Amino acid sequence: MNVKDFEYLVSIGRCGSISKAAQELYISQPALSKFLQRIEAEAGTKLFQHVGKSLVPTFAGEYCIEKASEIIYLNDQINNRLNDVAKLQCGRIKIGLPMSRTNFFISHILPAFYEQYPGIHVVIVEEAASVLLQKIRTGELNLIFINYTEELPYLVYEKVSEEEMVLAAPDNMGLNAYSTHQDGYAYPCLKPENWYKLPFIMLSRDQATRSFTMQYFSLHKITPNTVLQIRNLGQALNAVRRGLGVTITPAIPCTNDSEKYSISYFSLPSQEGPFTRKTALVYREDTYLSQAEEGLIRIIKNVVNVSGQQA
Repeated sequence: MNVKDFEYLVSIGRCGSISKAAQELYISQPALSKFLQRIEAEAGTKLFQHVGKSLVPTFAGEYCIEKASEIIYLNDQINNRLNDVAKLQCGRIKIGLPMSRTNFFISHILPAFYEQYPGIHVVIVEEAASVLLQKIRTGELNLIFINYTEELPYLVYEKVSEEEMVLAAPDNMGLNAYSTHQDGYAYPCLKPENWYKLPFIMLSRDQATRSFTMQYFSLHKITPNTVLQIRNLGQALNAVRRGLGVTITPAIPCTNDSEKYSISYFSLPSQEGPFTRKTALVYREDTYLSQAEEGLIRIIKNVVNVSGQQA
């Protein structure tokens, strides 16, 4: 088996079906089916079994997927070092992002990165932070850019910033009339009694922002007027821009002027000061960082902190 075979196995296990894995791998479904038949024949045992409409790894399949992920990770490490030796003529970085950060990453990070590293292929994987942490541990990703409350063992956390948790509201709701400016807050402060009855856009349970939102509501004994639940924070903010309601969000810098002037951020005042959470670039402690990966980390830190100062 070669590295491509291992990538096929991991993809089938992740997608749970031949058709979805074939789409992810950009190959035909019959070709991937023949690949699996060949590998299972060589192994002398079934690696996947049908459970309903899904393909589920057998015990042997789980073992193969685990080891295949490790081999892919080691192959990437070798390629990273060789690419450095070859003066960055080519290479690949697989970075994981929560969906809320993708627009900002594409608009502000990638242009600056490609100016310095035009030969590098960037792969973006969008998932919840919990899923990204699992993928970084198994070696499926080189880096992840997430918020965090605790540092897990065997991982390196390079702090990027502390971002404030704020209320996002459409400009035309007129909430500025109820806001006040207070020292220590990045945005005008708005007390909960001035907005909690408004239509609220809630994130799904697997999103870290949802956990903070529920803690905030519990602290203030608020029952939100939820009109929409959605998984993607970026789409939740689009709903805010359309006037569908308000939501609680990290104060991620806007990616263009049309966003900036259609949505207002308000700080959530408390006796303890602003509600903030830390963000970091995370990778395995045994990872060899290529020059391009170190460059990407540097660019993210610089751009995020400059954008935060301009908020």
